[in-house]
Amino acid sequence: MTATENATALRPLHTQAPVDRYLADMWSRRDFAVAMPVEQIRASHQDTLLGNIWHLGNPMLNVAVYYLVFGLMLNTDRGIRNFILWLTVGVFAYRLTQASVTGGARSISRNQGLLRSLRFPRALLPVSEVISRLLTFGFELGVLAVLAVGTGEGVSRRWLALPFVILVHTMLNLGGAFITARLNDSFRDVEQIVPYMFRLLRYVSGVMFPIERYLDNATTAPYIQRIFNLNPLVDLVNLYRWVFLGLPMELFQVAQLVVVSSLVLMVGFWYFRRAELRYGRS
Repeated sequence: MTATENATALRPLHTQAPVDRYLADMWSRRDFAVAMPVEQIRASHQDTLLGNIWHLGNPMLNVAVYYLVFGLMLNTDRGIRNFILWLTVGVFAYRLTQASVTGGARSISRNQGLLRSLRFPRALLPVSEVISRLLTFGFELGVLAVLAVGTGEGVSRRWLALPFVILVHTMLNLGGAFITARLNDSFRDVEQIVPYMFRLLRYVSGVMFPIERYLDNATTAPYIQRIFNLNPLVDLVNLYRWVFLGLPMELFQVAQLVVVSSLVLMVGFWYFRRAELRYGRS
């Protein structure tokens, strides 16, 4: 290594690396970001009779409860073709964001020992949480495929768009995980608040009933309509429903979702990295 390279590579201990070098360091340790979630999935539910079947059992039970309440008791399935698939798509897509952002909130606080003993890009911890939820989501996609075929929707060329949809979804989730990870490092109450926030957000994301019925209602207050329109999860859930059910999806909505997800990721990464040197010192 030349003297010039040494001068470039070395930096004071308590200064941050440039973004390009930081990202290169993350990429060089990508095996670490994947190994952690794989091990978490293997270890989870080991003390239960059904084991990892619960990765599918939990969301399926949620779907059953929502179908009972919203489909049979409240009759929100009126006018919705293939309501069971419509509902399952919404629940699974929403759960991925909920689990990713909630897990991201705990990614720094529950790994203090690791942070104190090893030096590595701290962003790998929220990244590994998002990867963990994404791996579990892979099983759920299998269920959606089987359900789509079993309910008569069949296999569609729209399924080829799934990698793009999942990429945009992951960008949104990762940005949210970065934000909650830093917030929870500063205020440990955040990890208790986030689950309740998502319980409320579920009702304004079109997961269990079509929000268009309320947005098109003349009696709906304008500020309520703005809340729905600003929620990227509405477009995200609708995009998954376009893939599996062929429901209408405007190109403008897709473009808006891509822009919002990109902004959330960039802002989240910037916000998280500003406190890079502080993680593990609290």
